[in-house]
Amino acid sequence: MKVDGGKRTMVLSGMLTVLLRMVAGATFVFSGFVKGVDPQGTAMIIKEYFVGFGIDFLGPSSPLGSEFVSIFAVMAGIILAIIEFVIGANLLFGIYRRTTAILLFLFMLVMTPVTLYLAVADPVHDCGCFGEAVVISNWATFYKNLVLLAISVLLLRINKNHVGVYARAVRWLPCLYSAAFMAIIAAVSIRHQPLLDFRPYKSGTDIRKAVQTEADNAEIVFIYEKNGEKREFPLSEAPVADTAWHFVDRIEKTAPGKKNKYSDFIIRSGDEDITESILADTAYTFMVFVPSVSEYEDSWQDKIDELYDYAYEHSYNFCALSPDAATMQRNIEASGISYPCYTMDETAIKTIVRGNPAVALIKDGVLYWKRAPRDVPDMAEISVPLQQTSLGYVHQYNFKNRMIWICLVYFVPLLLLFIAEKSVIGIMSGIREKREAAKAEKMLGKEKNKKRINNKTKTEMRKNIVAGNWKMNKTLQEGVQLAKDVEKALESRTPNCDVIIATPFIHLATVAGTINTEKVGLSAENCADKASGAYTGEVSAAMVASTGAKYVILGHSERRAYYGETPEILKEKVLLALENGLKVIFCIGEVLEEREAGKEYEVVKSQIEGSLFNLTAEEFGKIILAYEPVWAIGTGKTATAQQAQEMHAFIRKTIADKYGAEVAENTSILYGGSCKPSNAKELFANKDVDGGLIGGASLDAEQFMGIVDAF
Repeated sequence: MKVDGGKRTMVLSGMLTVLLRMVAGATFVFSGFVKGVDPQGTAMIIKEYFVGFGIDFLGPSSPLGSEFVSIFAVMAGIILAIIEFVIGANLLFGIYRRTTAILLFLFMLVMTPVTLYLAVADPVHDCGCFGEAVVISNWATFYKNLVLLAISVLLLRINKNHVGVYARAVRWLPCLYSAAFMAIIAAVSIRHQPLLDFRPYKSGTDIRKAVQTEADNAEIVFIYEKNGEKREFPLSEAPVADTAWHFVDRIEKTAPGKKNKYSDFIIRSGDEDITESILADTAYTFMVFVPSVSEYEDSWQDKIDELYDYAYEHSYNFCALSPDAATMQRNIEASGISYPCYTMDETAIKTIVRGNPAVALIKDGVLYWKRAPRDVPDMAEISVPLQQTSLGYVHQYNFKNRMIWICLVYFVPLLLLFIAEKSVIGIMSGIREKREAAKAEKMLGKEKNKKRINNKTKTEMRKNIVAGNWKMNKTLQEGVQLAKDVEKALESRTPNCDVIIATPFIHLATVAGTINTEKVGLSAENCADKASGAYTGEVSAAMVASTGAKYVILGHSERRAYYGETPEILKEKVLLALENGLKVIFCIGEVLEEREAGKEYEVVKSQIEGSLFNLTAEEFGKIILAYEPVWAIGTGKTATAQQAQEMHAFIRKTIADKYGAEVAENTSILYGGSCKPSNAKELFANKDVDGGLIGGASLDAEQFMGIVDAF
């Protein structure tokens, strides 16, 4: 029942991990995407932050210049979008699980206090976390970030409980592709118009009808005053008969539950509102939008002039719209041409189009299209009327079609990568299996007693081994999951070594019933020097063997240093382990002071002689030695490949002197001490280094497999 309960716990933990990844990943992907698909809109929000937070050197009056501030804001928006999108994609795909969980936590650790300040001080009315796609209040944003912060804390602990979609060897590809995809989306949206338009003024919108519909949703309110008190009255309740009340003003209020999205579409010629006359005009009207005269891109002036010439030749309307119409009008006239420039609010212009300048076509109140100047064809080469070209028709915005294409561009390459990766792994596994079978058949046929592995000649009985020593780490549930992760990782490999995991005592029976111990060897980290009896807290060799474990680690430097294990105690442990059918991984090694004094060989030899040389040659054949320079354990320091080889060769010679060359050649000698994927290959390439006893790196399945892959 305990095993079943542990399995249920691990299943629930895995399901929770997937759920949290999906929630946080989807949120970050959406947040990053809507920022990246409209980087100029994101830049507008970032500029508002500059003002709201009082960052003067990036504010409207920055000494660096408005153009620099705009470029900086756009680049900051793109970088933020890429970071959020990649974090989200990594969460969804289970890529770089630990690193991504740390990045998510750090990101939320910064953003949560920021959004709390926004909610309390309200320096900006829209945090812009979801761009213009979804507008939520500052308090709602803060609560959302609190939830994400809590999720990030949980993922720091359990993000490894569910493996990712892609194998470790190729995980950098979807990560890099996600970043490149978002960067390209942002670049395309800057050069043209946003690929997805979340604003009210989409191509194909009947602005005139929309404005009228919004007006119908408005309520006329009359303001009257009596005895210094002002009060609002609806038309039906206006106190027109009460002479004590005096009329003050009449205003329009949007009906409850409605928001007038088009109330800012107002065009003025001087003080006159000409919005209706322009929207009611049945002739084509070209509009050049200039949100900032000072930041106007002069490089597009020739394009604008050609468009004006075309409009003039065919008697179409042509005008410019800018918040500073007077200055814009002077600039137009200075260029030698003449067309009207009307006033429109800067925010309204930036809501309608992106870019400075941008071009749009309106007819009978309908927005036919809006474009960056670069997307307007060379009008000097067009002589036919507008209705005979594609420009003369409504370019209806279709969100669904655009979204489908964007999803295809993103997901199809990732799907192909997934298929290719799994196919290659399957093919390589098949090739390895065939090679191994061929080798085995060849060896049996010729009755050879030696084989070559990793450019080192070893006897048939001498094995390469990578053993993971978890020490006092991992709860039962975490340990079972780690063991399963190791087993699953081996499914796509045919390693040239035996793989062993050494777990705390409480894990042994559960792990033995969970994984295939023929595939992943199971070891205890210690056993008692007594067979049985009143030894509270001790675990005998027989108990270890009864769990299904096949190995036991004895003589580890930490047991010698912290628990005073002497050569005599270890001698008894070794004998009891062998009597109960366990193979012994016996640790030897010197401390820093002994190496600096030049006594390392003397120390290692005495450790072997003191605990093992009482064994027969047959018994010694069940011993695996692990040389661990104590000064390199958990310190980040590592013995050089040459130092490791020299000591391993000395150990093998010491064994040969006692038991003969054959026993020495058949004994596997492992290296332990800050061994990791980056240095394992160099260490294992030595003739007398037959693998590793891995500490910290064995607590992560991916790092552990990196060491296994070194063979």
